[in-house]
Amino acid sequence: MGTVHLAFDHLILREVALKTLRDDLSESEDLQQRFIQEAQLTGQLDHPNIVPVYELTTSSDGGAPSVIMRYVDGETYSELVEGLHASPTDAKLQKTLQVFLKVCDAISFAHERGVIHCDLKPENIMVGKHGQVYVMDWGIAFLREAERVPLGGTLGYMAPEQLTGDRSAINATTDVYGLGGILCVLLTGEPPRTEASALADWSETPRLEDRKAMPEVPPELCRIAERALSPAQADRFQSVDELKCEMEAFMAGGGWFATRHYLGGDVIIREGDSGSEAFIISSGVCDVFRGKPEGRRQFIRSMGPGDTFGELSVLTRMPRSATVVAQTDVSLRLVTLEALDRELKRNPVLASFISAVSNRFCDLEARLNASKQ
Repeated sequence: MGTVHLAFDHLILREVALKTLRDDLSESEDLQQRFIQEAQLTGQLDHPNIVPVYELTTSSDGGAPSVIMRYVDGETYSELVEGLHASPTDAKLQKTLQVFLKVCDAISFAHERGVIHCDLKPENIMVGKHGQVYVMDWGIAFLREAERVPLGGTLGYMAPEQLTGDRSAINATTDVYGLGGILCVLLTGEPPRTEASALADWSETPRLEDRKAMPEVPPELCRIAERALSPAQADRFQSVDELKCEMEAFMAGGGWFATRHYLGGDVIIREGDSGSEAFIISSGVCDVFRGKPEGRRQFIRSMGPGDTFGELSVLTRMPRSATVVAQTDVSLRLVTLEALDRELKRNPVLASFISAVSNRFCDLEARLNASKQ
């Protein structure tokens, strides 16, 4: 709808962005009103991560309205992500995710005021040269209390309820889907869908690990993005704050540990088998046994969330010393040596400690084997 120019404010002596309604649209009173409403809405969302509006000008003779906003000297989130994909490093990934958290703050603030953005995508996020983050383009924002609300968006990032035009279903989870789309671009270099996508594609959650744009991506980040992109609104994060909490937990550590699910009664590891994986229980209960299945197994103990098992196999490659069976349906975090190495690269001091412990276990195993011989 608009054209944006770099301008200079001679009164305050600063560069600003001047947005005007396109000349070919200026005759439409409806479009003029929508342009003005966007400026008014953006101006009311006073948040550090939403682009500030300085002034709105209208003309009594029917001329095109214009709005003066902060000029952001920087790059779009798309450009930031392209830089990550060109030469991926953990530092670049962390920077990109920190920007994403600030976007979550802005959208959460808007939701508290009854505003759903409805067009979240990397191109609508600006990142300043000194780390400033601004969510832009509120032109099709959905106002929950508005009587007449036009529906729109960018096809590749639209939630299913937007695609079908169901106004009654538009809520916070619609923007959660858009944020999932931004994470999808970060992980795969592409939006969740394309213009050529069949309508049936919107009924399935995209599998992001199969489309990764970087050599390695954290499994937990894929899980978070896929949940945000769930077709059913009830399966998504129910608020942006909930999504942000999951992201912060991921960034605090453990993101390289994949999640596995087992049903009650499933054997997770078996005594005597070789293995190189350990497990951390996220939810559910597991039972530990010793002895062969054909004989009488001895119950050792039950384990719950936060408990770990199989760690000796990761450090020493020793055979499993017990059998672990899921008592209930369980979710486990999978710890491999490779994933552990990726996590420890972020903490060199802890890496040195774990390396020393691992070396001592390996030395002990060698001495035990020597004594048996």
